[in-house]
Amino acid sequence: MIKTYQNPIIRGMYPDPSIVLVKDTYYMVNSTFEYYPGIALSKSTDLLNWTKVPGIAVRKEQADLSHAKSNEGIFAVCIRFFKGHFFVITTNFAEFKNFIIRGSLNERGEIVWEQERIEIDIMGIDPDLYHEDGRTYVSFTGYIDDKGTKAIQQAEIDLQTGKILRGPEVISFGTGGRDVEGPHIIKRNNSYYLLAAEGGTGVGHMITMFKSDNLWGPFEDSSAVNPIFTNRDRANEPLQNIGHADLFQDTKGNWWLTCLGTRPSIIDFKQITNMGRETLLYPVNWENEWPEINNGIPSETVDLTLFPNHRRVLVNEQKLSPFIDCFDQPTLNPEWLSLRDALDENLLLQNSSLTLKGRTTTIDQRATPAFLGIRQTEQAESFSVMINTSTTFANGKIGILILINDNHFAAILVEEKEQNFIVSRYQKIEDVLLEEELGVLASMPVKFELINQPATKKFVVTDGDNSLSFETSALHFSNEAIAALNTGDIQGIYVLGDATFVVDEVRRQTLSMK
Repeated sequence: MIKTYQNPIIRGMYPDPSIVLVKDTYYMVNSTFEYYPGIALSKSTDLLNWTKVPGIAVRKEQADLSHAKSNEGIFAVCIRFFKGHFFVITTNFAEFKNFIIRGSLNERGEIVWEQERIEIDIMGIDPDLYHEDGRTYVSFTGYIDDKGTKAIQQAEIDLQTGKILRGPEVISFGTGGRDVEGPHIIKRNNSYYLLAAEGGTGVGHMITMFKSDNLWGPFEDSSAVNPIFTNRDRANEPLQNIGHADLFQDTKGNWWLTCLGTRPSIIDFKQITNMGRETLLYPVNWENEWPEINNGIPSETVDLTLFPNHRRVLVNEQKLSPFIDCFDQPTLNPEWLSLRDALDENLLLQNSSLTLKGRTTTIDQRATPAFLGIRQTEQAESFSVMINTSTTFANGKIGILILINDNHFAAILVEEKEQNFIVSRYQKIEDVLLEEELGVLASMPVKFELINQPATKKFVVTDGDNSLSFETSALHFSNEAIAALNTGDIQGIYVLGDATFVVDEVRRQTLSMK
């Protein structure tokens, strides 16, 4: 029987988790911001090992991300199941629209999502769905005056049309922490609980909870309880920025809390975050009025000694496997992301290889470049790309690139000139663009590699005999560098102009810390 497990349970940029249990399967959604497909979806039967499945918002009728700024797009997502259907509710900040997408299971056990959305006319973000006695309620966070006052508000809606039937009405101002957000309504023992996050999505982040005998409040705070879960005053804990939580029950009725957190690297007496906000999981004892979460501390290692009933549900050991894609499936692995829209017309899967055709669009434009990436998931890991000899350059360039937003990125690029292969560095830090020739390879390159370490990122390209490389600071791709905590580092293949990049294999695997 499992005695401990490690957080995060889903690693890399998977923030704002929400989980629902349907029959014997757990389904989780996460925010994706400007990345496509919108709304990440994963499923599990054991809570510790999650399978990524195709993202939900793949059509502009569901969510138009085509002009999303960095750190905008799909904000916090909530998933619920009632009346025989899945309901996902979220905000697309690029359109400033709140909406629901409905889905249902087909005979193969796959969720089929409707192509149209149900819009809800509320002025806010982080919407939650609660359904009771045939009625549906949306709680959300938003400003209530022109002085910047935020509050959790609630409205009753018509689930079929999104029309507001009552409200919005303020149900909580929080405990006084900044940026009260991320509400979820839970009913237990005829009482209503409001779960929220406060303190801003940074070192002051905390989870708070309120209680009412009425769905419309007043929701009361208990100073003896709040914050109910946080590491804001525990700087030595490896997990920080704990917040934005959801509560759910497992197949045996035990309560669990999922929330987001970060694993910052400590570099020269400062902390930097490259992987963004990740998904955490904690056992909850809820025998009394208020839940007790993991003995009160958001830990990296979860000790289940005092949670014997929860242990019985965790039937499989937690496995952390490298990502290896040999492109031998008819569809793209769900872990791959593009920016703002699909790359269908530029992308081809055949003969156990991936072909990505170039575009003139560059990574720093608010559009969709020929970039296909996966999340960085560890402080020390390698990202390697094996190059097929059928790759062609014409007047374009191929390479690998990592970014945290469209003003903080770096790439190593190769172009062909007179049967020589020119290697260059291409990097942007805020408004400073660096383009530097690194040298020449005499033959066709066979491999790109990005070596991530807590303090550095090293880019390498080799033709099998000789290599060229450059190294840069990981600080440039951190949440601290861009003063925003929404996204994390995404590493991938990048093609410019009329080049055609053919890839045989991509690997992401953990390295030793240096």
